[in-house]
Amino acid sequence: MRSIAILSLLLLVFIPGASATPIDGGERRDRLEINSAVLGETRQIIVHLPDGYQEDTGRTYPVLYLTDAEWQFDLIAATMDYHAEWGRIPGHIVVGLFNPERNADLVPVNDPRYPGTGNGDAYLEHVNDEVLPLINERYRTSEVRLLFGHSFGGVMVLNQLLTGPGAFDGYIALGASTWVSDRVLFDRLDAVDQDFGGAALYMAVGETDGGATVPDGELFAERLEALNPQGLDWVFEIRPGENHFTNVPEGLHRAIAFLYPFADQQTELTETGREGGAHAVRHWFAQKEAELGWRFHPQSMELSLAGFTLGMEGEIDTALALFDELQRRFPENVEVVAVSANALGAAQRFTAAITEIDRAIEMAEEYGHPDSRIEAFRAFRGRLVSRMEAAAQDGN
Repeated sequence: MRSIAILSLLLLVFIPGASATPIDGGERRDRLEINSAVLGETRQIIVHLPDGYQEDTGRTYPVLYLTDAEWQFDLIAATMDYHAEWGRIPGHIVVGLFNPERNADLVPVNDPRYPGTGNGDAYLEHVNDEVLPLINERYRTSEVRLLFGHSFGGVMVLNQLLTGPGAFDGYIALGASTWVSDRVLFDRLDAVDQDFGGAALYMAVGETDGGATVPDGELFAERLEALNPQGLDWVFEIRPGENHFTNVPEGLHRAIAFLYPFADQQTELTETGREGGAHAVRHWFAQKEAELGWRFHPQSMELSLAGFTLGMEGEIDTALALFDELQRRFPENVEVVAVSANALGAAQRFTAAITEIDRAIEMAEEYGHPDSRIEAFRAFRGRLVSRMEAAAQDGN
């Protein structure tokens, strides 16, 4: 019964995101025009800023660039917002590139079956030399850049990877038409003689995608594997039951999980703490950062629960080491501090728990945390005081 009661108390204290303001991207969007000397015309760009961008002026953000903004910008911006809201990924600036003549923009070599194709290399020059500098100048961007494309957009993504991999850190190519223009991408893959510099690539096609997209996608992946490219972490998947278009939302989710590997962090770190204590927990964080670099994004909610579990099992010093690592990476995450207080309370370290929940309350008031959460913290503080007084009386 005691463990059930404490878990119920935890659930009251730690509900990250559940009471947050619903996502509203309407006031976080800019529409830009760029007069392209490379293309000789004016192009349209739409920019979606992450939640909190205007308030947290000292923070920089990774950027996701995507083609065919007129088709899929809302879906992708909302998906990135959703994952960031729940702590799965950092907030991203999302930049949509409009492609009014997509055959020309996205395919590098003329294919007689598709009128206008063949200007894709010049379009990459426009993106690299004109769009990227503009976004970096106008917004608080980090050094991390991702590139997303679907169908012919996937061709553009792979063309960028094969001809200039250093421009982006992560590449997402869904339903890429690798068969277009007599398999020009195969020729460019065979000609690769450079290290990919640690880039990450996610490719996927829908199982029921028509034409040559599935078999040629498999063949491209086989060729890539045979070449054993250096400095490239990549995966190719055929998604069961999906077609050329339904693969986009699922493929995007799968790509996010590949670029930011968040699966099993809670279980892995809990077992690490049980086996090796506080030192092993600190080493786990350091090792993940060394292995994954920008791709390591600790899951604050899941890892806080791992810390609480360790504290419940009597490994309070291990739990506190875990919370220290989380707070160092998320200094403004009020809920991490609240769960740390809860773990201390479960271990009957009441004075330390009260100090920690007081800090959570102070942070919550400073950062404009929901009133309902602040009241929950205060109620929890009251229970801590009562338990501390009861323990003192029992000791007498």
